[in-house]
Amino acid sequence: MSDNIAKCGSNAPQTTRPMPAKARELLQDQANGLPVWIRAPKQGVEFYTGLSRAKLYELAGAGKIKSVSIREPGQVKGTRLFLLQSILDFISTCEQPGTVNG
Repeated sequence: MSDNIAKCGSNAPQTTRPMPAKARELLQDQANGLPVWIRAPKQGVEFYTGLSRAKLYELAGAGKIKSVSIREPGQVKGTRLFLLQSILDFISTCEQPGTVNG
């Protein structure tokens, strides 16, 4: 995996930015074929959960799911990662007994 993340657009020039080593390490972890940590989508919904960026931040802020911010000392901005299993566990608690999914 590259040390940089490429931002791709249909006609936009490609730019890169460095990814902190700890964030890269956490994103590479795998559990049962799923990533352990995920990032919030820039637009739309997250691939594994179907939740939007705003909903992920809302749930993390309320303490319903786990997240971490990877930031080097002195940095203003960091990389926020969300623990996928905590999101899946939260979704499971929202299931209504006796309802049919589909």
